[in-house]
Amino acid sequence: MAPVPGAFAVPPGALVRLAATRQRTSDLDLLHAALHSRRLVLLKALLARVGHGGLPSEAAAAFDRDWRLLARAEAPAPAAARRQLDYPAVGGWIVAALNTDGPDALATALRPLGGIAVGTALRTGARLDTVLPTADGHLTLPGIGVHATRTRHVRVRSGPRGVLLTPQGRRTRSVLLGPGGRGTGAGWTSLAVLPGSAARLDDLGTGPAPGPGTDRAAWLTRWRAAVALLEAADPWRAGEVTGLVRSVVPMTPAAEGASSGTLRAAPWAVHSALPGTARRFAEVLVHELAHSKLAVLADLLPLHDADASAVHRVAWREDLRPLGGVLQGTYAHLALADLWSRVATRPGASPDARRAARARRAEYGEQVADALPVLLNSHQLTHHGTRFTVSMKQHLHTLGQGRNTPHERSDSLSGDGDVR
Repeated sequence: MAPVPGAFAVPPGALVRLAATRQRTSDLDLLHAALHSRRLVLLKALLARVGHGGLPSEAAAAFDRDWRLLARAEAPAPAAARRQLDYPAVGGWIVAALNTDGPDALATALRPLGGIAVGTALRTGARLDTVLPTADGHLTLPGIGVHATRTRHVRVRSGPRGVLLTPQGRRTRSVLLGPGGRGTGAGWTSLAVLPGSAARLDDLGTGPAPGPGTDRAAWLTRWRAAVALLEAADPWRAGEVTGLVRSVVPMTPAAEGASSGTLRAAPWAVHSALPGTARRFAEVLVHELAHSKLAVLADLLPLHDADASAVHRVAWREDLRPLGGVLQGTYAHLALADLWSRVATRPGASPDARRAARARRAEYGEQVADALPVLLNSHQLTHHGTRFTVSMKQHLHTLGQGRNTPHERSDSLSGDGDVR
């Protein structure tokens, strides 16, 4: 598992386009390649940590087995394996394991590696025949599903036609998983596919943290409605959401504070409580996807040299924010201002819809305008960070002047399409 070769130089045009929140396919290819390379570096860091971690002999042997399984699973089709290794929950798991304190905690954190190897084999068609331990009677395949076996071990046999999971020590029917991850058999639950995309509703806790019980029907209905609204108002942005989001992870609603978020270790995952309306869900998707893009870019190209001190005040938060948080929030709010600008100028919109959209654009635009001087006057942006921020400022000035293409429909985010 070697990192992607070559330096990841970011062309000036790509930096400007990303700053304007509307990148080209080639810009995304660069981000995806950089993310994968970083994922492999983190895996190698985990290998080094295990080598120096003083693990108990049983845990060290289990890790060696699972690492070899992963290498075998990847071998037949590295491109397909890359899709599995880049799944957001895998990144979250690696970072959580690297941050454990002490051999016992590390040994516990390493247990999901076997399930990652099996999930990779399902994508590549690799032939595996092994027995894996479960965690509290569950074998988890990130991005695919969970097998509740109620046994301590599961025999895994995989090949081009799928994966067969057979609980050991109990008379239970085996589970057969097809290459797409759909399974039949007692105890198996697949993640739900979010319609019109390759994303999953990751409500089974396939990442480092357990998932809450969810109403899948409500989530899928709200997702469909949010995407439909984006398609009506801004087809490009709708395509970005359905093409880039890999998972939506339900959160327990917070009594106060943020109701959605993005983990830097797990780009392309949207963590959110169920939004109350389709319009709100559309905004959450655009907002959190902007955070993912900037998280990957910031790992690829340092944009500032500030520490984590929270010393800056912004319009969208009551607490003080570190400069990195100001940059992230400014970028996400610029994406929302961009979205509402296109809603306000689409053909066929009613005067009331245009007024509502212009008000939303102005609200987000003012938040961005207030934050830009904080960034530019901080003296902590790098050369690239300054160029990025100036490009954000230039894009903000253009909003409201663009014209949408004639084929866009007249219903909108500011219309009556919300699902309550």
